[in-house]
Amino acid sequence: MPSPGWVAMYGRPEIKIEDMYAMKFSSLWSAFRREHISLWMLCIYFMFEYVRPQTLYPELDILPWPLIFLLATLISAIMDGSAKWVSNVENRLLILFAVIVIISGIFSFRPSVSLDKWQVFGSWFISYFLIITIVNTEKRMILFLLAYCLFSLKMSQHGALTWAERGFSFASHGLIGSPGYFKNSGEYAIQMLIYGSLSISIVISLKGYFGRYKKWIFYALAATGYMAVMGASSRGAQLALLAMALWAILKQDGGWKGVLAMAVAGAVLFYVLPDEQMKRFQEMGQDGDSLQRLAYWEYALTHIVPEYPVLGIGYYNWLTYLGFMEPNGIGPFEMVQVCHNIFIEVLSEMGVIGLFVYLLLIVYAFKINARTRDLARGTEKILFYNLSLGLDAGLIAFLVAGSFVTVTYYPFFWVQIAMIVMLHNVTSKHFSKQTEPGTMRFGQKNI
Repeated sequence: MPSPGWVAMYGRPEIKIEDMYAMKFSSLWSAFRREHISLWMLCIYFMFEYVRPQTLYPELDILPWPLIFLLATLISAIMDGSAKWVSNVENRLLILFAVIVIISGIFSFRPSVSLDKWQVFGSWFISYFLIITIVNTEKRMILFLLAYCLFSLKMSQHGALTWAERGFSFASHGLIGSPGYFKNSGEYAIQMLIYGSLSISIVISLKGYFGRYKKWIFYALAATGYMAVMGASSRGAQLALLAMALWAILKQDGGWKGVLAMAVAGAVLFYVLPDEQMKRFQEMGQDGDSLQRLAYWEYALTHIVPEYPVLGIGYYNWLTYLGFMEPNGIGPFEMVQVCHNIFIEVLSEMGVIGLFVYLLLIVYAFKINARTRDLARGTEKILFYNLSLGLDAGLIAFLVAGSFVTVTYYPFFWVQIAMIVMLHNVTSKHFSKQTEPGTMRFGQKNI
């Protein structure tokens, strides 16, 4: 990469952050080209995990591309002189959680199953540390977040258009996203909630740098995420959208305006939602799907937890254990399925210890975001402040929607906490006068 002296000598000025705020393609591309290859590899890795071109185009599926680019990112990060260790309480908690995953797997009901699935959690464990160490400047953060949103936009615009083409009607199959982590309607809707919250926080922060028409184009692109949630017909995701709206009201200053806006939005939602979808909400807790989930949760709390309270039945052992102990299935459908709840899954597979550390990861994620807002409040960096709110909203959406689907080892939570730590690190570096050039003092001792 060219040094500042080389740039000055050959007349290549530094990319202004204001040009990046304005979303000028030439400036964004120039900034991306000048970054270290570690950022390139990180973005390409996420493309292969989120967009899955190797599945969409079978002729590309000749190599394990995600693994290749994950390793390439790791190697290039070692070569990146600016990628230094970031000190944060979430790091220690995540390492502790990984240790619990390993120990629970060793003493699991079927250790071979845990070992075979280690790479699922392991890839996001490594990705977490790559994100927080590589994405360590505001420019890198903007480029990474835009790439992340772009990969999700491919899914959101498809979902929004599909929902509109079917006349905003209900479909039992909902919508699906890219193959892999987003191929089912519930998982797809969670990613759309995270994308919508993140992208709208970016647009609100930077709209003053956009032209009149560009502003509304970006608003529309962000809105496709929420439209996709409605079209996905996932009750859990739509409840998560409602929870996010209530949280947004509590976070704003003019409460009565928020209540009025919520009432209007609720009325619109009431008339937009198809009758079939409203009926599903009315039957919630009484229909077959709900009763089946309740049967799984009851079985976990009355059979698994009392017998395996400390470390659970082992990482990724739910289906194996239930299939062995209850081969004829349980619940009204007499089926053996995943437990459809992130908290029940962690408690069953990693015991009380695992759930306790998992809850600590959640609590400290919100605390770190609050610390970021304390640093950015009342400053010119409204982007930092609003991004912390957007990440909070996405985390709330995951927790609510995740209470009805099994997505503990999906990328949602692990990438979300990585972006939270990344944002705080960038914010701390920007505002801390004690940070010396070339070092990475995180300023997290008080958390």
